[in-house]
Amino acid sequence: MGVRWPNLNPFTRAKPVESCHHMNAASEETRLHLRAELEAARQEFHAMAAAVSEEAWSEPSNNPGWTNGQVLFHVLLGFLLVPPLARLLVVFGHLPGALGRAFARLLDLSTPFFHGINAAGPRGAARMLGRNGVIARFDRVHRVILTRLERVRPEQWTLAMAYPTRWDPRFRSEMRLEDLFHYPVLHLRHHRSQLRATQPVSASISS
Repeated sequence: MGVRWPNLNPFTRAKPVESCHHMNAASEETRLHLRAELEAARQEFHAMAAAVSEEAWSEPSNNPGWTNGQVLFHVLLGFLLVPPLARLLVVFGHLPGALGRAFARLLDLSTPFFHGINAAGPRGAARMLGRNGVIARFDRVHRVILTRLERVRPEQWTLAMAYPTRWDPRFRSEMRLEDLFHYPVLHLRHHRSQLRATQPVSASISS
């Protein structure tokens, strides 16, 4: 029978039962809060889309240079970013902080290119997908985000990654998974007033 060496890996070493219990309870509380927030955002997105008629999809919004459809696609884009960024955050969360900060500085340098893509992308995508296509794509990515949320392990909530703050004012210099799942909701509510609604917006939309 071989020698059984002690487990020195901090990621797999057993934790005290009481500590695990508190961590699991906090994890579930965070998960429940984010799930409710994301569900409210789904309802808000559908209310926004319903407030724009098919004819008004290509009409100017209250955001200069963008149509109503382009604003809604831009809101969708905030949700599309979450799944890949969540994977990236978990990876960088296990790496030395200096690597993450260097990567964030590199991304900050690419800000003009990012803003160019961010401005041009919705113009073509809104026209190509159309109103129903944008709504369907939103519902798909929303389901993916909820699935990813359910798979977050308790210890992963403490992982953090440096972010390019010049890309978006809602990005903080250091983001955790909770911040990332919260981001598309903040992004949606920032752009909500930019729609030039042609039909009454549901009163159920929260502020």
